[in-house]
Amino acid sequence: MRTLNELKAELAKVSGELAELSIKKDSIEAELKAAERAYAQEALSKIIGELKALNLDPSEIAKGLGLSLAGQKQRKTRVARGTAAPKERGVPKYRNPDDAQQTWSGKGRKPGWVQTHLGGGGEIESLLIKD
Repeated sequence: MRTLNELKAELAKVSGELAELSIKKDSIEAELKAAERAYAQEALSKIIGELKALNLDPSEIAKGLGLSLAGQKQRKTRVARGTAAPKERGVPKYRNPDDAQQTWSGKGRKPGWVQTHLGGGGEIESLLIKD
């Protein structure tokens, strides 16, 4: 069986190796990203050279890829004020028996006169407009 000091020494050694490997991993990842960027840039340069040799317009290429050029960005336009159709009020279904001008379609919040009528023991059917 190993002693406590031997185990501590081995743990310190492994921790040091782990730190070194972590640093090495980070540097390799950074190098990999740089290599990928260089490869992509090289491929892009090659593609651009071939497109220039074919005398293709950049807007045609962008259109073929389904993209828009930065200079040709479409702006959203607003609709002129007053062009929207006005909201239609609901057809009145209930009428205040005390004031014939007060009506309610039965949609939305109940008006105060309906709540007062119902609170006083009245029924909603008694407020129906009979044609």
